Amino acid sequence: MNVGNVFFRSVHNGTMEPAVDTVAAGGTVTWTWIEIGTHSVRFADAGLSESPAFTESGSVFSQAFPTAGTYPYDCGIHGPAMAGTIVVK
Repeated sequence: MNVGNVFFRSVHNGTMEPAVDTVAAGGTVTWTWIEIGTHSVRFADAGLSESPAFTESGSVFSQAFPTAGTYPYDCGIHGPAMAGTIVVK
């Protein structure tokens, strides 16, 4: 996933607002900050990690998804205006 100026974008399928991507169970998703701006990755599932609020282009955050399910997330700074979903199969 790319993180830009108030958007998440899937590098696999180009979706955004919301960004939706699918990974296999046990897979990892990496978010890469491609523009300068303060953003984070925050999951509705309390069992998943929240990223720090990064401000630098080139910052990265990775999250493993061990079990199948649907994992909505948003930016801890911008909330639902900047959101996505990871579908794990």
